[in-house]
Amino acid sequence: MDWTDLEKHFSAARLGRYRASCGGDVARAAQAYVHNLTLAAAMVPMLSVLEIALKNGMHHRLAVRYQRNDWWESWGTDPLFARQQDEIAQAKLKLRRRAELATPDKVVAELAFGFWSSLFNKQFQGTLWHELRLVFPRCPKPLRQRHTVSAALNQMRDLRNRVFHHEQLLWLTPSLIDLHGRGVETIGWLDPKLVPWLAGFDRLPATWAAVRSA
Repeated sequence: MDWTDLEKHFSAARLGRYRASCGGDVARAAQAYVHNLTLAAAMVPMLSVLEIALKNGMHHRLAVRYQRNDWWESWGTDPLFARQQDEIAQAKLKLRRRAELATPDKVVAELAFGFWSSLFNKQFQGTLWHELRLVFPRCPKPLRQRHTVSAALNQMRDLRNRVFHHEQLLWLTPSLIDLHGRGVETIGWLDPKLVPWLAGFDRLPATWAAVRSA
């Protein structure tokens, strides 16, 4: 396909960022777009492992904290959790529209990464942090602070959104490989055994090296 065809299907605005970064060379820009697609695909395993392990770890700790699997029901109408309750209501609505029961496991699966990362915000320092810090048993003690964990998760949330919204990954600061490393480090805080397991099928480091040498 030539550049005009690509612009027709993927928009001049989207491809213009690649063209500008490649000094107007449309052949290089087209190849850069392909490289971006392969990098996005290679990022999925790390992001998936992090998100699912994180939400399940948090679900367990919050169930312990509130002594019920539907722990969010303990929040009632507390305005501290207004945003989170809205997101839970939306999750339940989506399940109803699919004729699925809103079981705790279904609700947990439906909630987005942003919901989980928001529970590390400053406003929850006195209510949730004491329990949620236990989600990261292998985080070095000097780093196991709410603001440190929150910053790492927000960075991964932004990266996840960029990957799944098909945004540019080639010229980020910090670089994609550095962000990937931050995600792997965070996974290690959850359970170090996950890190070598992920490495067995994680294609991002090799894909990044191949793209950079192309």
